Amino acid sequence: MTPVKRMLAYIAAAVGIMTVATVAGAQNFPNKPITVVAPFPPGASTDTSIRALLPKMTEVLGQPVVVDNRPGGSGTVGAAYVARSKPDGYTLVWSVNAPFTLVPFIMKDVPYNAKKDFKPVAWAANAILALAVHPSLPVNSVKELIDYAKAHPGELKFGSAGIGSAHQIAGELIKKNAGIDMVHVPYPGGGPAIADLVGGHIMVSFGTLPAVLPHAQNKGLKILAVVEKERYPGLPDLPTVAETIPGVGLGTWVGLLAPAGTPDDVVAKLNNAVNEALKDPEVKKLYEAAGYQLKGGTPEDLAKEMDAELATNEKLLPEIGIEKQ
Repeated sequence: MTPVKRMLAYIAAAVGIMTVATVAGAQNFPNKPITVVAPFPPGASTDTSIRALLPKMTEVLGQPVVVDNRPGGSGTVGAAYVARSKPDGYTLVWSVNAPFTLVPFIMKDVPYNAKKDFKPVAWAANAILALAVHPSLPVNSVKELIDYAKAHPGELKFGSAGIGSAHQIAGELIKKNAGIDMVHVPYPGGGPAIADLVGGHIMVSFGTLPAVLPHAQNKGLKILAVVEKERYPGLPDLPTVAETIPGVGLGTWVGLLAPAGTPDDVVAKLNNAVNEALKDPEVKKLYEAAGYQLKGGTPEDLAKEMDAELATNEKLLPEIGIEKQ
């Protein structure tokens, strides 16, 4: 055997060993704890929604599933950490859509490629986005908010979960379509934004129903409307913003993603764990009480949704004057 043929034989053997090892590793998955990164602070919808699934996911997978909060950069810090992680199914990211389908069009130098660096695992639910105000603000409807903003141009500040969040996009759409001026105040997550709203540091904010409902029930804030295309069935008397300001309707999903290159059978096991957890009566009760719309489904369902949002946002954001910062 010539030196060249011998080298090619060694390479082929090495590739074969690596392939066998990868397949074996996937078949034995999981054999150690799984870390799910939540790229927003504790109290945000990403944090509370994954923690509700942990007991059942742990039961289904037979290994502990733990949360690692890594907030910052509108979710990009945690997402980038997962993108750089080994694609073996043991480090995942649980997030809303913003870091993957909004941030790429708003932030310069995003430390990952949303399409190439991640593999969708499961679309768990839709987190309904709401428009809320501090109780001291003398408005009780979207129309009254518009009138107040027009009478006090530039005085109102609206909070969001950060640059590139659906919260910010909702505020910018309202400003443009209603012809009002409000100042955007980005926070490192939805939780801190709502905390400042309840504290009276800002008068207007957007937040998911899981973040705002408890405060609304305690009279800490007033929910004026949901920022969805249709009314939320769980609160049928709550109007949509679009009923007053046409063209303002967004969707916010929450789901699980893995680093690109994660084996398909590992993704299938993780997807099954999420879907089984969503079927649990206690999980369903917690999600519905918090204002989530349960989804579930295949990895392909989430992949298609991400592709559709990327195509839409690429056109929408420049139209409402949002440029990369």
